[in-house]
Amino acid sequence: MSVGELYGPLLTALGGRDERIVVVDAGLGSSMQTGQFRAAYPQRYVNLGIAEANAVGFASGLARRGLRPFVHSFSNFLARRAHDQIAISVVVAGLPVTLVAGSCGVFDGRNGPSHFAGDDLAAICAMPGMTVFEPADAVDLETTLERARASAGPNYLRLRRHGMPQTIGDSLQAREAVRVIHINSAPPIVTVVAIGAILDEVVTACRILLDEGIVPELVHVLRAKPLDEATILASARRTGRIVAIENHVAHGGCAAGIAALVAREGLRFAALTLPDDILPAGDARWLLARCGLDATSIAVRLSSLLSSWSH
Repeated sequence: MSVGELYGPLLTALGGRDERIVVVDAGLGSSMQTGQFRAAYPQRYVNLGIAEANAVGFASGLARRGLRPFVHSFSNFLARRAHDQIAISVVVAGLPVTLVAGSCGVFDGRNGPSHFAGDDLAAICAMPGMTVFEPADAVDLETTLERARASAGPNYLRLRRHGMPQTIGDSLQAREAVRVIHINSAPPIVTVVAIGAILDEVVTACRILLDEGIVPELVHVLRAKPLDEATILASARRTGRIVAIENHVAHGGCAAGIAALVAREGLRFAALTLPDDILPAGDARWLLARCGLDATSIAVRLSSLLSSWSH
């Protein structure tokens, strides 16, 4: 199911429950799938055109008047073009503005380097008081929208562009910030942390490892900031080895935060992330494979890591 097929109805339903919600678009209404909200609540929809900084500043004014603005643009445009406005107009004031950042990482690979944001979290997570979500399925998405609506401060919602499962793992109506996804009852030998929307690839990779007799404990991070340290550390202490996998460069993302977290524990750690490189335009699946982040590549890399750690 495409993200658009999920997001539009969920956003519209949220708007029906809370009249304070105003959707602000930065010239990407069709790409960000806000048309259903616009049709249902035209008086609470504003398209300011390709002017991300203006959209964020406008949203900060709405928030000061007691409204709950949801600003929509691609992740690279929000993190880069509107960085100063996010910092000064939203973060410094601690306003409840939700930044809905589409097409993160390789999931907008077809549009090439100008649209490819594999470094947005480095800019956003560094901002004090910013809460960062990256959903992997429809249940995650509904959970994050509701939590952003109810939040007293700023939120960054990082979305993939194409394809999102209805549910991965349990189908509970609300998700924790970090959860363990049970894929096998045998004692695990490594903690595998899937960050955000890469989860579906990591689940498949873990099943490949199980076929090889390698039992991982799979942990999914829905809220990258603030990070639920307890759940991750509890799993890592059980296995003694931890690998974080993320659709982001190694610097400044959630994997980097996990590295800092486990360093003081003396645990073996590795991160599988996007390369420190300018990637070419290409289909998301092709780019995942090129970066070693498709399910088969992840399984091979994990197996190799575990082998090297055992010597």
